[in-house]
Amino acid sequence: MIKCYTLNGEFYDNGKSFTDFKEICESLRKNGENIKEFPLEAMIQIINEYSKIISKNKELLKQEGIPFLCFYLKKNNLEKVINLNLKNKDFLDKFIEIEEGRFIKAQRRGLACHWISANVATLGIYSIFQSLICKNYNLVKIPLESMQLITKLLKPLKKIQVNFNGKEYFGEDILTNICIVNFPSSNLQINREMSQNADCRIFWGGEEALNSIKKLPQKTTCKDIIFGPKYSFAVFDKEAIESIELEKYLENLVIDIINFNQKACSSPQVLFLEKSSISIEEVSHRLIKVFNKVNKRYPVKHMDEFTAASIINKRGEYFLSLDKMIHCSKGFDYTILLNNDLKLEEHIGGRTIFIKEVSNIFHIKQLITPRIQTIGIAMKNKEKIVEFSHELTALGVDRIVKVGYMNLYDTPWDGTFLISELVRWCSINVSGMI
Repeated sequence: MIKCYTLNGEFYDNGKSFTDFKEICESLRKNGENIKEFPLEAMIQIINEYSKIISKNKELLKQEGIPFLCFYLKKNNLEKVINLNLKNKDFLDKFIEIEEGRFIKAQRRGLACHWISANVATLGIYSIFQSLICKNYNLVKIPLESMQLITKLLKPLKKIQVNFNGKEYFGEDILTNICIVNFPSSNLQINREMSQNADCRIFWGGEEALNSIKKLPQKTTCKDIIFGPKYSFAVFDKEAIESIELEKYLENLVIDIINFNQKACSSPQVLFLEKSSISIEEVSHRLIKVFNKVNKRYPVKHMDEFTAASIINKRGEYFLSLDKMIHCSKGFDYTILLNNDLKLEEHIGGRTIFIKEVSNIFHIKQLITPRIQTIGIAMKNKEKIVEFSHELTALGVDRIVKVGYMNLYDTPWDGTFLISELVRWCSINVSGMI
């Protein structure tokens, strides 16, 4: 059974039941005609007004990730993102002559089907709005634990109205191109039907779910955009560790650790320290002070049983080890695990960080695979940063950012310009004919 929570601009708090996607997809295709010729500027104005409304909602702003979402959806930022993806935002509205007799346009793909993971509650909004910018109509499978927040976030669209070139455009027309659903992931028939209707499949999630989606039948013309499981860590070089800014770097790292309960693919799991005059033990003690400071502002609100058990087991392992060190709070405020094994550790989460010392930060190159998404860095030398980034991205890393910014959604993401993938690039070539 499919539970539908928004369709045709209406919301169903308890979910409206469907046995298949026929009516849903027919409605979305019909509603898709309303935004097919929607001017991009009108779309951006509506989304900008939407971000203003969300930014004034004190209740929503308490939710993790919402303040940055408001910034991301502002007009100035959206225009930067679109231009970075497409080089010229006008490609979304009309054929642009790039040279005599040659024209290019970015046409929408059609029905975009999104499978959204549960690790970051706001993830679905980023996926939906980038697809809407491309004028696609959207069928989105959202986890139940994120459903209340996502529907609450979408409701303000219904009342937005803007004027562009003397014509009125409505947020409700955008909202009718979003259908939020949930159904058991184990139901292969429903998953199969959703996949077969898709002109574009956007997947955010873990390996097991990803492999299941990949096996589903699809149109031969369907475009797959995959954001699968990734791993992230942080690196501090010698100069940063010995600088007076070390505490600031550590505070930024802790913010990266605690965001999204350390469940995001961009959350750091390990901190590599380049050998310096400050010992790994001293850095650990400074990190404890920072954790205690930050935890007063952002206390642990919830810890699931699996994560709690993983932390307890790992703490026990380190307490019993003769060649490993551990610093931890009485509760789950922090767990700091020290060893010098040059390897990436399993994801534990729950404010757990492994710390390792290396003689040279470039030695971590041997650990890099395409599964590494983000490296958060604390470095002072621009040339060293560029060289480090050049070598590690060549081996598979997607993002290298300063600590404190690891979980901020930007573009490209996972090596992909999403908006560019959500359109079909169409051309006219009549050079010399006219």
